[in-house]
Amino acid sequence: MESHLEISPGSVWEDLQKISAKSPLIHNITNTVVQNFTANALLALGASPIMSDAMEELGELIKVADAVNLNIGTPSGIIPEALVFAARSARDLGKPVALDPVAMGATVFRRKLIDRLRDTAAPTVIRGNVSEISALKNLAWSGKGVDATGSVENAPELVRSVAKETGVIIASTGAIDFVSDGIDVFTVANGHQLMSRVTGTGCVATAFIAAFLAVQPTALVATLHALVVMGIAGELAAEDPTTKGPGSFYVNFLDSFDRLSLDILESRMKANANTRN
Repeated sequence: MESHLEISPGSVWEDLQKISAKSPLIHNITNTVVQNFTANALLALGASPIMSDAMEELGELIKVADAVNLNIGTPSGIIPEALVFAARSARDLGKPVALDPVAMGATVFRRKLIDRLRDTAAPTVIRGNVSEISALKNLAWSGKGVDATGSVENAPELVRSVAKETGVIIASTGAIDFVSDGIDVFTVANGHQLMSRVTGTGCVATAFIAAFLAVQPTALVATLHALVVMGIAGELAAEDPTTKGPGSFYVNFLDSFDRLSLDILESRMKANANTRN
């Protein structure tokens, strides 16, 4: 049986226009390595970012936010408690949450933090690399730092299985992105290898998912739209004649969003659904 859900360049473009018109407020508790990149990328997308882990104001900020991006990349000091508080507040207020389990399989501390977050409130979407998604299923950790070295060979069934077990949309991103609701598995094959040479592109992808969740009520669609846009922006940046390496790629990636159009989406989008088992 073929998937019941289809996305198209037109549907991606429609949500991009909604983001541009609404400029949704995305509250981010993200790691210190990527805060600047994440904020600038959300602005380039058309969203409005705010970054705060201050317990004194989190309740107020999440109340006015349209979506929440939670990232465990640098979980020191008050960050774990802020993440848990934010997850609880978003749950109580009905705000969508994108969760990034950065390097969760690397340490017991990170695994316990993700368990706390999932026990507090199930996120709307979890996005990670294949190693991080494997860790959600208690499989062997194959990452080094926050890098992924896991094979994508079993990624379709992995994301389907984890999504089915957790009841959460699961996205495993890399050379090919796999997204599942526990029934269908979708692939997004857009992107460029230079994206892996700039720190924080995965974290930005999770923030983009939060931005699309703010305008798209179907979480699976929001996730796919976000990853298509992320991948095509990476392609445009890599192909820019001024891109000489990761440094110029970084700048051109931010600039690429002003070049996005329906025509570009129609000519470049590589997304499809696998058949169900």
